[in-house]
Amino acid sequence: MFEAINRHLIMELLYIYIWNDKRNIRGCEYNFSPNYKFSYQPGTKTFYMEERSSLPNNWFGDNIHNITAIVGKNGAGKTNLLDCIIKALCGQEGGFIFYKYNNLIYSNIPNQVNDYNFDFKVERFDRFGSPLNSEFKEHVNDTFVVFYSPTIDRSLSNKHSHYSKFRDLSNSYILRQPLSRLTQTPEYAQISDVDIMQTNDIFKLLLFFIYSHEYKHSVFESIKLPEYFELKLLYYSDQEPQHPTYKVLSSDVPTEKFKARLKKFILTQIFLLERNYPESWDNETTFEEVLLSLNNGENYRPNIFDTLCQLYDSGDIIYKEELTGLRKGYYEFKCKIRIGAISQELINALYCYYNFIPMAPYASFGTMQSNISNAQVVINYGMSSGERALYTFFSRLIGEIFGKQGEIHHAAINKIIHDNKYDGKTIIILLDEPDLQLHPEWQQKFIDMLLHLLWLYFPKVNFQIIITTHSPILLSDIPKSNVIFIDKNPDGSSTVCDEVNLKETFAANIHSLYNNSFFLDGIPIGCFAKRKVEELYDKINNDVLSDNIIEDIYRIGEPIIRGVLLKLYDEKRKSSKKSERIKMLKKELSKLEEEANND
Repeated sequence: MFEAINRHLIMELLYIYIWNDKRNIRGCEYNFSPNYKFSYQPGTKTFYMEERSSLPNNWFGDNIHNITAIVGKNGAGKTNLLDCIIKALCGQEGGFIFYKYNNLIYSNIPNQVNDYNFDFKVERFDRFGSPLNSEFKEHVNDTFVVFYSPTIDRSLSNKHSHYSKFRDLSNSYILRQPLSRLTQTPEYAQISDVDIMQTNDIFKLLLFFIYSHEYKHSVFESIKLPEYFELKLLYYSDQEPQHPTYKVLSSDVPTEKFKARLKKFILTQIFLLERNYPESWDNETTFEEVLLSLNNGENYRPNIFDTLCQLYDSGDIIYKEELTGLRKGYYEFKCKIRIGAISQELINALYCYYNFIPMAPYASFGTMQSNISNAQVVINYGMSSGERALYTFFSRLIGEIFGKQGEIHHAAINKIIHDNKYDGKTIIILLDEPDLQLHPEWQQKFIDMLLHLLWLYFPKVNFQIIITTHSPILLSDIPKSNVIFIDKNPDGSSTVCDEVNLKETFAANIHSLYNNSFFLDGIPIGCFAKRKVEELYDKINNDVLSDNIIEDIYRIGEPIIRGVLLKLYDEKRKSSKKSERIKMLKKELSKLEEEANND
């Protein structure tokens, strides 16, 4: 059993008051802990606090200090709230926060601001700034903030942001980064920002699969991993290299088609690069010498040719020879590699192949932060886009935390270990609608999988999770005491609802959650269906009882709506002629018999 976390040194965000975010949040306060309730009176500039005991410690897990869900109408300010939390924690205004650390209540309101009052004991600093800034000896040095969103239209952090102890893993942030910060792309490779982001994610996915194998336990038993992934190597050119070494080596290829094509492809790509080759290279230079140059002359680094050939010889590669001609300015080499054969050696070989002078001995989660490959590695066998989104999220998050743990590189044996320097410290995870691309089945499993993964890999790191969502399925995993309900005022500004007047969310019925927690009027059905139901009601109410009316009624899946229409239909039918009533009764009897047979 793992040692218990020292909870005295855990930081937990408890509360934020936002006076004006210059968008739609004005004078709003948000409580994140079920065991404390803070409030602010602007007239007297006084903060109040009361302790509660709504949820036992470790209720979500031994290393999960708290989870808070933020729900409400679209445009109510959920994402803006996360933005303010980031700014307040990382030292760029945002709002007044209170947090607990070392069994004391702290605030980012400094002592120099002396016109605020508190009815409880609070620790304050001598200056403004991030409470996480390690440059200030009195500030918290043991907490880090991570943000993730699958959308591409956020502006939470940008090139002008200088956040302390913060990492943005969102799609929008990654796509906004200058190319030079993301990759050392060779001049011949002309690929889009999205391709670069996806390639980086694929490398992290492969690393994540390796870690999962090493821990000999999978939390993804319900999600079928693809048996193979496709590796596609590309070079962009319409020229033939003229170097004498290339001419000799490219004519001396193995008899095996896979190895021959692979060798020719690697040689062509190498010699098409604009780089200074050793003057000693001539028609006597060996292929091994050329491969060694890819690895910066260090023979402990794996090379792409030998690694792929070994996988091919062991039956872990499926290769189908295709036409090798020029295709719109590029050549490609592709094969399928068995997922179970993924190794650190394979990833290192790919990394070295596309980064001639790697800044680290081999690819790892840490090196992926600043140096990525321009290889196109596509996993597209047996994995849906929703499963891909789920894996992408987990691989980014787990990779970031492993980086905080401290990777130690043993390149000679292709092994990564960690010094676990972040044990006993806190990571605050902010998730903005991570369920957007997920099938309801994956939404149902998301929270449980996340908690399981964080415990499996990082049992001694403490986590606080704040998540915005439109999914009642996710919300059903969170008690009402841990939910912030946000609505919109008539002028569009944000308002926080009193959860006392709302129903319990934990393990609640999905239909109830739609009505109660997401502020939808009436039974939550699609607008098109609602319009059709209203049209059907008007027809029945106006005695327009056509032959297909009863079929339309029984087409409705919601029993409450169907029952109301059947009652109205029955009342209107009684006023019809006997012949019409008999006809309609027979029709209804037929539908009832059909329904009974289907039950």
